[in-house]
Amino acid sequence: MDFDVIVLGSGIGGLTCASRLSKLGFKVGVFEKHYIPGGYATNFKRRGYNFDVSLHGIGALDEGGNTHNILNHCGVLDKITPIKNDIAYSVSYKGKLIDIPNDLSLYKNLLFELFPNEIKNIEKLFKDITKFNRGFEKFILDKNSSILKKINIDCLTFIKWSEKTTDEVVRSYVDNDDFVYIFTSLWPYYGLPPKQLSALYYFIPWISYHMYGKYYIKGGAQKLSDSMVEVITENGGSVNLRSEVTSINIEDNKAKSITLKNGEVFTTKYIVSNINPIDTFNMTKNYTVPTKYKNKISSPTIGCSLSQLYIGLDCNPKELNIPVEEVFYFDAGTPEEDYELSIKANYKECGILVTNYSSMDESLNEYNKGVITVTLIDNYAHWSKDRSEYAMQKESLTNILIDRLEEKFPGIKSHIKVTELGTPRTMERYTNNPNGAVYGYSQTIKQAGRYRLSTDTPIENLFLVGAWVNPGGGYEGSISSGMMVAQHIFNK
Repeated sequence: MDFDVIVLGSGIGGLTCASRLSKLGFKVGVFEKHYIPGGYATNFKRRGYNFDVSLHGIGALDEGGNTHNILNHCGVLDKITPIKNDIAYSVSYKGKLIDIPNDLSLYKNLLFELFPNEIKNIEKLFKDITKFNRGFEKFILDKNSSILKKINIDCLTFIKWSEKTTDEVVRSYVDNDDFVYIFTSLWPYYGLPPKQLSALYYFIPWISYHMYGKYYIKGGAQKLSDSMVEVITENGGSVNLRSEVTSINIEDNKAKSITLKNGEVFTTKYIVSNINPIDTFNMTKNYTVPTKYKNKISSPTIGCSLSQLYIGLDCNPKELNIPVEEVFYFDAGTPEEDYELSIKANYKECGILVTNYSSMDESLNEYNKGVITVTLIDNYAHWSKDRSEYAMQKESLTNILIDRLEEKFPGIKSHIKVTELGTPRTMERYTNNPNGAVYGYSQTIKQAGRYRLSTDTPIENLFLVGAWVNPGGGYEGSISSGMMVAQHIFNK
């Protein structure tokens, strides 16, 4: 047997699983078709500028937080330098910017100041968020069956919210449009507006951000991925780049080996796939996928994609009065209206997220080489497969976003030295995710929590990790899925 565990794909979920198992003594082999590890968790360089592909922040890195604990168990925590800034993020609100503090009590006090007539209701909301969190820890993380026999109020809060949208939960406490606008301003992180987004999926990462700290990683997402690779190789494993897997070989309903594009075969006891579930099961050989399970992986709605413009400046962003951290600019009414503008490719009016990487990590680039990004939810179907038309679409969106930046930060055009636009087709090309999806399946009520695809599969010793399965997309969700599968394999 060549490996104890083979991991397909080196996204952050796969690397988490591989690094944890390596620390536990398993011989792990990771196979990745790309030339760098990390999936979305990577950096790239253009003309002397260092760009972070996707990391805006990771929650729960305070001591005792879920992400802190996982990275510690993976042997990664002492290889990275988390950066915690005073401001978590900002949101445009009635012509001014509201800075959201990276501290729970300060954030609550800010909401009191903004909505003095809702103080009692806000207090109740925050109190029940704490109950929801305790219920999550007991009901999901504890996994003690006796809990079901004596469900307490914390678990009941968790269960109740799991069947509601984010908007429904928030308005049951504070039925105020402006409050909902500010309190749910993180919704673009999760790919759906509050009236569609599962409350379960919104509040778990919200708690990580606001109760256990939002951080950036010094050096960017690539530093996190590279640190996991270091752990794997230091413990006798290997990360094999430019090694595309073409088949997962099944014998007697057990995953036994993989075959690479070059014909090499590697045997193993366990296979963990960080590839999307649809492609994973298209790769299985000598196996007929049960109809019921085929529907589970093919019928759910696939989530949105993103477009992101990476910009290199010849000055520091502060010289152009670009805010620190990142700002959600919603210029078109309600979150639902904003989402529709994005899906319909109305790039001149849809919401955008402006991220100031030079502020988040001063070491990422030289002081006078400022780096910012502009991110927006996007629709894969809008983008042409014709090369010439696609090129024109990219140029058009780039110009639109630069014009929008010029309106907000006059003079920025003359300081732009480098631009690189990633579209939904870029996301598809580098990850093979259907429709360039960045969050896996949409996080609606019926596709989150207990309804979401499990990390287990019908094939013995084949597991799934990443955004498509429980607990969901994003850095923390993918990292958590990797940890869950690693512990499951260890306990077998």
